[in-house]
Amino acid sequence: MKRLSLLAILGFLFTACNNNSLLIDSSSVGPLKQSTFIYELPELFAGDSLAARRNQGDSLVGEVEIYDAKGNMRMIVFPKDERDPKSTLSYLRIIDPKFTSKDGLGPSSTFGQFKNTHQVAGIDNAINAVVISFEDTPWYITIDKKELPENIRYDYASKIEVAQIPEEAKIKYFFYSW
Repeated sequence: MKRLSLLAILGFLFTACNNNSLLIDSSSVGPLKQSTFIYELPELFAGDSLAARRNQGDSLVGEVEIYDAKGNMRMIVFPKDERDPKSTLSYLRIIDPKFTSKDGLGPSSTFGQFKNTHQVAGIDNAINAVVISFEDTPWYITIDKKELPENIRYDYASKIEVAQIPEEAKIKYFFYSW
Protein backbone atom coordinates (compact mmCIF):
# COMPACT_ATOMS: atom_id res chain seq x y z
CA MET A 1 0.00 0.00 0.00
CA LYS A 2 2.83 2.40 0.87
CA ARG A 3 4.56 1.50 -2.37
CA LEU A 4 1.40 2.21 -4.37
CA SER A 5 0.97 5.60 -2.65
CA LEU A 6 4.59 6.49 -3.33
CA LEU A 7 4.22 5.55 -7.01
CA ALA A 8 1.05 7.64 -7.30
CA ILE A 9 2.76 10.66 -5.73
CA LEU A 10 5.83 10.30 -7.95
CA GLY A 11 3.62 9.94 -11.02
CA PHE A 12 1.71 13.10 -10.11
CA LEU A 13 4.92 15.04 -9.51
CA PHE A 14 6.41 13.85 -12.79
CA THR A 15 3.28 14.89 -14.69
CA ALA A 16 3.11 18.26 -12.94
CA CYS A 17 6.78 19.00 -13.56
CA ASN A 18 6.59 18.05 -17.24
CA ASN A 19 3.32 19.85 -18.00
CA ASN A 20 4.06 21.85 -21.14
CA SER A 21 0.41 22.77 -21.67
CA LEU A 22 1.03 26.03 -19.77
CA LEU A 23 4.59 26.75 -20.91
CA ILE A 24 5.48 29.93 -22.81
CA ASP A 25 8.62 29.53 -24.93
CA SER A 26 10.19 31.00 -28.05
CA SER A 27 7.83 29.22 -30.46
CA SER A 28 4.67 28.39 -28.52
CA VAL A 29 2.24 29.17 -25.73
CA GLY A 30 1.03 25.89 -24.31
CA PRO A 31 -0.38 23.96 -27.29
CA LEU A 32 -0.48 27.03 -29.56
CA LYS A 33 2.10 27.59 -32.30
CA GLN A 34 2.29 29.95 -35.24
CA SER A 35 1.00 27.15 -37.47
CA THR A 36 -2.11 26.56 -35.32
CA PHE A 37 -5.37 27.21 -37.15
CA ILE A 38 -8.32 28.94 -35.51
CA TYR A 39 -10.53 25.92 -36.22
CA GLU A 40 -8.16 23.76 -34.09
CA LEU A 41 -8.82 25.75 -30.90
CA PRO A 42 -11.85 23.71 -29.71
CA GLU A 43 -9.78 20.52 -29.89
CA LEU A 44 -6.72 22.06 -28.21
CA PHE A 45 -8.80 23.56 -25.39
CA ALA A 46 -11.41 20.81 -25.08
CA GLY A 47 -11.97 21.39 -21.35
CA ASP A 48 -12.36 25.14 -21.76
CA SER A 49 -15.02 27.45 -23.19
CA LEU A 50 -14.36 29.43 -26.36
CA ALA A 51 -16.16 32.59 -27.41
CA ALA A 52 -15.57 34.16 -30.80
CA ARG A 53 -16.46 37.74 -31.64
CA ARG A 54 -18.13 36.37 -34.78
CA ASN A 55 -19.23 32.94 -35.94
CA GLN A 56 -19.58 31.56 -39.44
CA GLY A 57 -22.00 28.69 -38.98
CA ASP A 58 -20.24 26.42 -36.49
CA SER A 59 -16.81 27.96 -37.18
CA LEU A 60 -14.95 30.38 -34.97
CA VAL A 61 -14.06 33.60 -36.77
CA GLY A 62 -12.09 36.63 -35.58
CA GLU A 63 -10.57 36.97 -32.14
CA VAL A 64 -11.39 34.13 -29.76
CA GLU A 65 -11.60 34.37 -25.97
CA ILE A 66 -10.68 31.22 -24.06
CA TYR A 67 -12.16 30.64 -20.58
CA ASP A 68 -11.33 27.87 -18.12
CA ALA A 69 -13.99 25.62 -16.57
CA LYS A 70 -14.55 28.13 -13.74
CA GLY A 71 -15.25 30.97 -16.19
CA ASN A 72 -11.89 32.73 -15.78
CA MET A 73 -10.43 34.15 -18.98
CA ARG A 74 -7.20 32.41 -19.97
CA MET A 75 -6.27 34.29 -23.14
CA ILE A 76 -7.49 36.06 -26.24
CA VAL A 77 -6.33 34.66 -29.59
CA PHE A 78 -6.02 36.99 -32.58
CA PRO A 79 -5.91 35.41 -36.07
CA LYS A 80 -3.98 36.76 -39.05
CA ASP A 81 -7.23 37.00 -41.03
CA GLU A 82 -10.25 38.06 -38.95
CA ARG A 83 -12.72 36.60 -41.49
CA ASP A 84 -11.18 33.20 -42.13
CA PRO A 85 -11.74 30.23 -39.77
CA LYS A 86 -8.76 28.56 -41.49
CA SER A 87 -6.47 31.44 -40.51
CA THR A 88 -3.37 30.82 -38.44
CA LEU A 89 -2.54 32.81 -35.33
CA SER A 90 -1.09 36.31 -35.32
CA TYR A 91 -0.75 37.08 -31.62
CA LEU A 92 -2.20 36.31 -28.18
CA ARG A 93 -3.01 38.27 -25.07
CA ILE A 94 -2.16 35.94 -22.20
CA ILE A 95 -4.25 36.57 -19.09
CA ASP A 96 -4.08 33.39 -16.99
CA PRO A 97 -1.11 33.60 -14.58
CA LYS A 98 -0.66 29.83 -14.84
CA PHE A 99 0.95 30.38 -18.24
CA THR A 100 4.65 31.04 -17.59
CA SER A 101 8.02 30.82 -19.29
CA LYS A 102 10.75 28.48 -18.03
CA ASP A 103 12.03 31.51 -16.10
CA GLY A 104 8.66 31.87 -14.36
CA LEU A 105 7.62 34.98 -16.33
CA GLY A 106 3.94 35.51 -17.03
CA PRO A 107 1.06 37.95 -16.76
CA SER A 108 1.45 38.28 -12.98
CA SER A 109 5.18 39.11 -13.15
CA THR A 110 6.61 42.56 -12.51
CA PHE A 111 8.65 44.69 -14.87
CA GLY A 112 11.74 43.99 -12.75
CA GLN A 113 11.35 40.24 -13.22
CA PHE A 114 11.18 40.69 -17.00
CA LYS A 115 14.06 43.19 -17.06
CA ASN A 116 16.29 40.97 -14.92
CA THR A 117 15.72 38.01 -17.24
CA HIS A 118 15.66 39.59 -20.72
CA GLN A 119 17.31 42.59 -22.36
CA VAL A 120 14.85 45.40 -23.13
CA ALA A 121 14.79 46.00 -26.90
CA GLY A 122 12.48 48.99 -26.96
CA ILE A 123 10.04 51.15 -25.03
CA ASP A 124 7.15 52.89 -26.77
CA ASN A 125 5.38 55.75 -25.02
CA ALA A 126 1.63 55.45 -25.64
CA ILE A 127 -1.17 57.60 -24.21
CA ASN A 128 -2.10 55.47 -21.17
CA ALA A 129 0.66 52.86 -21.14
CA VAL A 130 4.20 52.02 -22.14
CA VAL A 131 4.83 49.08 -24.45
CA ILE A 132 8.05 47.19 -23.77
CA SER A 133 9.62 44.64 -26.10
CA PHE A 134 12.52 42.34 -25.32
CA GLU A 135 15.41 41.01 -27.38
CA ASP A 136 15.23 37.38 -28.50
CA THR A 137 11.65 36.89 -27.29
CA PRO A 138 8.33 36.87 -29.14
CA TRP A 139 6.53 38.61 -26.29
CA TYR A 140 6.01 42.18 -25.21
CA ILE A 141 4.28 43.75 -22.24
CA THR A 142 2.37 46.90 -21.47
CA ILE A 143 2.54 48.78 -18.20
CA ASP A 144 -0.12 51.28 -17.20
CA LYS A 145 1.27 54.77 -16.85
CA LYS A 146 -0.24 54.85 -13.34
CA GLU A 147 2.70 52.61 -12.41
CA LEU A 148 5.23 55.26 -13.54
CA PRO A 149 6.57 58.26 -11.62
CA GLU A 150 4.26 61.26 -11.95
CA ASN A 151 6.89 63.42 -13.67
CA ILE A 152 6.76 61.20 -16.81
CA ARG A 153 3.20 59.89 -16.54
CA TYR A 154 1.58 62.71 -18.54
CA ASP A 155 4.36 63.46 -21.01
CA TYR A 156 3.36 61.61 -24.19
CA ALA A 157 6.28 62.83 -26.26
CA SER A 158 9.17 62.00 -23.95
CA LYS A 159 11.47 59.05 -24.43
CA ILE A 160 11.04 56.74 -21.46
CA GLU A 161 14.20 54.98 -20.26
CA VAL A 162 14.42 51.58 -18.57
CA ALA A 163 15.66 53.20 -15.34
CA GLN A 164 12.48 55.31 -15.12
CA ILE A 165 10.19 52.28 -14.87
CA PRO A 166 9.92 50.97 -11.30
CA GLU A 167 11.01 47.36 -10.81
CA GLU A 168 7.74 46.61 -8.99
CA ALA A 169 5.56 47.96 -11.84
CA LYS A 170 2.77 45.46 -12.56
CA ILE A 171 2.14 44.14 -16.05
CA LYS A 172 -1.12 45.40 -17.54
CA TYR A 173 -1.08 43.19 -20.65
CA PHE A 174 1.19 40.34 -21.71
CA PHE A 175 1.24 39.73 -25.48
CA TYR A 176 2.86 36.97 -27.51
CA SER A 177 3.37 37.65 -31.22
CA TRP A 178 4.48 35.44 -34.10
